[in-house]
Amino acid sequence: MPVLPLLILLCLCAPATLSAEMIDGSAIVTSRSGSVSATNASGDRVSVNARNILQPTGLQLATQEDGRIFLTFSNGVAIALDAGTSIECREYTQRPFNKKEQSQGLEPSISKFLLKFSQGQIGIASNRLSPLSELRIEMPEGEIRFHKGTSLISYDSTGLHISAIEGSLTYYYPDGNSRVFISAPKSVRISDQSMARNQIAETTSSELLEAPAKQFCQAVQHASKRVLFEANDATGLPPVPVLIVRPEYFEQPAKRPYQFKD
Repeated sequence: MPVLPLLILLCLCAPATLSAEMIDGSAIVTSRSGSVSATNASGDRVSVNARNILQPTGLQLATQEDGRIFLTFSNGVAIALDAGTSIECREYTQRPFNKKEQSQGLEPSISKFLLKFSQGQIGIASNRLSPLSELRIEMPEGEIRFHKGTSLISYDSTGLHISAIEGSLTYYYPDGNSRVFISAPKSVRISDQSMARNQIAETTSSELLEAPAKQFCQAVQHASKRVLFEANDATGLPPVPVLIVRPEYFEQPAKRPYQFKD
């Protein structure tokens, strides 16, 4: 076969090949407090205690008024649910990766992540997400596409609140054509009335967030750095998470004296 037609054929087949390589990703609960409920794609209840490993696709999470949960995903993204929050993971797939890719500092592969956010407040953090990866959040109205950094998103009676603490994200209005790019340090509020006009109701600085909101964002940033995921190209299975021990752990005094005997 001539070279040019062969190259065209390979280009046409490349997207299908990449799609075929995508497998389910994984996540781990880095911390949890209060009442949190979870069900899988089959509707069965799932344990979400700290250090539980989860298969995210189809997972539905809901926190009560005393509940809060932090999860870190195998693409390096951490997501935190504040009290009274509900989300559903519609899809989470990832291309398997090897140890060399894992050591490069960024997301070791490519991932596709689709969340549905119903109510409450969530924090998202990642400085490692690949530019080729996709992280979309379906809102009650419109959609958010997360790019990089740390963001705080909430939905209440006054509308949709989006704060970029670091990095950036884009909100797409319900018509699918109009959008607003939000970069740090910016906070926007989009009311139901302004949303109908494809406009922002209010713009402030994310530096003006109250202390509890800032602490929540710092906690989700910490969660994004607490976990490593083992390479899985040889197994083809979801990557296994490994929690990173804090340096302070090694500075603790020994629990008992040690001595060597001849």
